Amino acid sequence: MTSQAPNGWFADGMLIYGSLEKGCVASKGFAIETPDLRGGSVSRKNEFKRRIRHLINALGPDETMQVQWTCDSDYRKELTRYYNDTLDHCDQTYVRAIRNERFSRYWSKMLARELRREVLVVFVSRKMETYSGNLKTKAGLRRFYEAQLSSLRTYYEEQESHIRNVLGADTTVAPMDDLQHCSYLKKFLNPSLSQNVDYDFSRGFDERYSIQENCLHGDIRPAQGAALEFDGYYHSIFTIMRWPSETYPGIAHNLTSLPSQDYQITVNVTPLDAKEIIRKEEKEADRLKNEHRHKGRQSDATAINKKEATIDSLAQGYTHPFSVTYIVRVWAGDPDTLRARTTELKQAISQMNGAEIYQNTLFASSKKLFFASWPGWTGSNYTHRSEYAEDGYLADLLPFSATFTGYLDQAEALYDGSQNNLVGINAFVDETPQHTVLFGTSGAGKSVFMEDLLSQTAHRFAYSVIIEEGMSYETFTKNLGETPIIIEPDSDLVINYLDTAAMPLTRLQVSAGVTLVSRMIGLADSRERQQTRQAQIGHYIDLLYRDQFETWSKRNRSRMPEVRKIAYAAYLWKKRSSGTKTSYVEAFSSLKEALANEEEEALEFYDTIQASEILAFSKDPDTADYVKDTAFAYFSPSDYPAHSQLIELMRFGRSPHHPKKDIDELATLMSAWTASGSYGRLFDGTTNVSLKSKIAHFELGQLGDEAVELRTAAGLLITSFARQHIISLPRKLRKRIIFEEVSRFLDVPNGEKTVSEAYAQLRKFSCWTCSIVQQYQRFKNSRIRSVVMGNSKQHLLMRQLDKADIHEIAADTGLPPVAQEAIMEYPLVEQQPEGAKFSSVCYHAPGASPALCGTALNIQAKTYYKESGGKPAQATETANNER
Repeated sequence: MTSQAPNGWFADGMLIYGSLEKGCVASKGFAIETPDLRGGSVSRKNEFKRRIRHLINALGPDETMQVQWTCDSDYRKELTRYYNDTLDHCDQTYVRAIRNERFSRYWSKMLARELRREVLVVFVSRKMETYSGNLKTKAGLRRFYEAQLSSLRTYYEEQESHIRNVLGADTTVAPMDDLQHCSYLKKFLNPSLSQNVDYDFSRGFDERYSIQENCLHGDIRPAQGAALEFDGYYHSIFTIMRWPSETYPGIAHNLTSLPSQDYQITVNVTPLDAKEIIRKEEKEADRLKNEHRHKGRQSDATAINKKEATIDSLAQGYTHPFSVTYIVRVWAGDPDTLRARTTELKQAISQMNGAEIYQNTLFASSKKLFFASWPGWTGSNYTHRSEYAEDGYLADLLPFSATFTGYLDQAEALYDGSQNNLVGINAFVDETPQHTVLFGTSGAGKSVFMEDLLSQTAHRFAYSVIIEEGMSYETFTKNLGETPIIIEPDSDLVINYLDTAAMPLTRLQVSAGVTLVSRMIGLADSRERQQTRQAQIGHYIDLLYRDQFETWSKRNRSRMPEVRKIAYAAYLWKKRSSGTKTSYVEAFSSLKEALANEEEEALEFYDTIQASEILAFSKDPDTADYVKDTAFAYFSPSDYPAHSQLIELMRFGRSPHHPKKDIDELATLMSAWTASGSYGRLFDGTTNVSLKSKIAHFELGQLGDEAVELRTAAGLLITSFARQHIISLPRKLRKRIIFEEVSRFLDVPNGEKTVSEAYAQLRKFSCWTCSIVQQYQRFKNSRIRSVVMGNSKQHLLMRQLDKADIHEIAADTGLPPVAQEAIMEYPLVEQQPEGAKFSSVCYHAPGASPALCGTALNIQAKTYYKESGGKPAQATETANNER
């Protein structure tokens, strides 16, 4: 079976070529998903090369490795999951239409084989040396074979662990079972299956049949204009006959990036005995030295030095020798197409620093090479195309290559990739929000991309807050049945910043009020004066809340027992959750949610609370404030104190230790923000707009560039109110905040604290935060920069005009140099023809495992929803037909 078509069996997740005894070759495949290193840094590429060297250098004398690489257009599993998610969870017609358009577009491209995805499998083979003996009985042979299989199972479990450890946590290693082995071999031997995405491999697999009986469905014949012909395709076989003069990590991408999908790379790697190679090299060096003594040629001296360097490196173990057969098979449906693909391959090889390939045209030798490239088969004795190689450059040439897919397995949003691939983007990973920052110059397509991302993921979020200037998201909001809230100086809109949004009063609420009022009155002339002002404002806000509670509690005596009980219950609930550092307001929200859901544990806990304990709790000076704070969760909007009341308290209820002049000055400055003041009634009165709809979209652009103070204060007010509502919602529900231009908070006292809280603290409430930065020059030297960059797990980078900005962003994020160069080359949307516009975005998630870095394209197509005039049924029907 040496140079003949190999045959064997599928057994216990292994390929057994031959009978299970001496001379047999056992093999097992491991599907490998490496990180996409095309956009990786130099250090990261070198580190991965080191891992590959370690992997091949660990091969023993009876072991061989086969690296199989190919590509296909198979995204069935991911697209089907995306489609089912739409079908099961999208109740909004617009979102369903958006997602169905994506699914239909990509499914059609997959059927047309216009999508591309790389597949890498590493087979580890072992030659069996144990002989069963001539006189074994049938039962004895069975025991012998079972012992052999058991030994091989243990061996491959160790190999799996070894490969995982060597390649690291950023590489996925999946051992193949019998069905996966059969499927891989069947696709290898029957290229026509790539046209049949619905083929069921499990129905055609029978473990009682041999490998050839399961997988080989036709004769292999000679063909004019090609080396082989089978399964309706013409095939050409190439082997590398000269290695590149110089290699580097990533040089193999010249081969793995060809436009066609119809080719396969197989590399058989067999370790050589270093001592034997050393003896051979020494013998050759002695011959060269003898010639050099007689003829004195400089070329001989150079060759001697090279031989001695090789001997020294091998002897000290710096390099390891291998025999390598590097086979590339190309196929096509007709000879003309095959010639074109052959030309593509030769051009790719010509760019690999002097590498050369040999085209095998003889049927006999091509057939033997084809047999030698069968998955898992490394026992061929046809070695005429094998080449000597050392691990240093061999590691660069092995096709350890992957397609960038982002978070495709559980993708919440799908996008085109730059290499006809699909890219998945997630706001949450394992129910953990992946806070994000988006950079892009004007005209790069930021708003269109964000609108699409928000639309594709809208069904997953219970509450969305958008703060912007320019109405970029008006279509998104209206298509989801909501109306943007336009903030204008003369509107009747009121959002009371002292309203706790039906949640207990917290120090954070008071602090937010202090920050907002400080923004209203402007900065003091010194830092000490500013701190004094803030302390004074905080004092009167506290006092106002306390007075309001006293008034409310007297008018609502019948409700106070309930307030005291829930306050004490939340306090105890917090202590029960002390291991998670739960705050009181979190405990209150959690308990209320549990009681509303009638959870047995919460109901039993609440019902067993004793009245005497509640009374003691409400009278204890250390805990009495919990009752006061909790009462605000029972206020109606008109019960909360207002801005004008705060001014009145400061004027007529001034504390004796506060200088009258200072407090009067504060009250005067604050009066401009009352209902009768120059800034309108936005901040003063009873809240008259609901911020509890599914989307709270605030438009601040109507305030004008001259109203900087009003626009900034409004941003703080909105953020504070939205935060309160987010905290009040059940924690398991997803929420999100979008800061369309985060630089709005740059000049705000404690503005970085507001943004930081959205990124850090609201994460615990399943809230995803995304900041969008256009004016990088202003952003880079701000206090907010460290907050945003330090808390963002994902970076979305669109076209930048200033290379220095990219370098500074890279310094914060670890963005690889290759990705930096790619971003500078992204085309602007305005430069593209009508009907073919798209935006490019670099998706970078350095903290992911493996780290992610690649390009996604937002190609805006007309949705079926728009084409059908708002008839979602047509969108669903069309998607079903495509499916």
